Amino acid sequence: MSKRPITSAQVKTLRNNVKEKPLQELLLNLGVDLMMRSSDLLSLQVSDVVTESGKVKTEVRVKQKKTGKFTLNIPLSKNSINTIKKHLVGRDLDSWIFVGNKSHYTKSPITQKQYSRIVKGWVSSLGISNVGDYSTHSIRRTKSSLIYQKTQNVEVCRRLLGHSNITATSAYLG
Repeated sequence: MSKRPITSAQVKTLRNNVKEKPLQELLLNLGVDLMMRSSDLLSLQVSDVVTESGKVKTEVRVKQKKTGKFTLNIPLSKNSINTIKKHLVGRDLDSWIFVGNKSHYTKSPITQKQYSRIVKGWVSSLGISNVGDYSTHSIRRTKSSLIYQKTQNVEVCRRLLGHSNITATSAYLG
């Protein structure tokens, strides 16, 4: 079974819940905005979202590990831009965006397992009883599901998600 997306109202609640937690605030806002698989999301560096002059980029374009394709230029929301300004401007451009407490010693981003535990905690904090229906992939599905609900345009979702064909995207969106 495919993992369920987070609703718009749930995202708003989570944004409020993670305001004072830099790592989680970055994970939530960039995860929802960029619609990336966890492996791609966690491998982002500061230089992917901040220019050499220290300005926050308004769009992000990255190469997907699974497909080897570049994503479209995905615009960042005001929430993501503000979070980047708050937590990343001034950091070394070659550093990972998603560093945890132990990452300062290992010089690596958090693991997919750590990200998964964070997402499970978010879902649990929303009072959802069946936490197993959600995963890190739920974060990837959130924005594309909202776009599809508003536009009914599978092709737009296909391009944003980097899928090869519209059939796969249709199944993905349910």
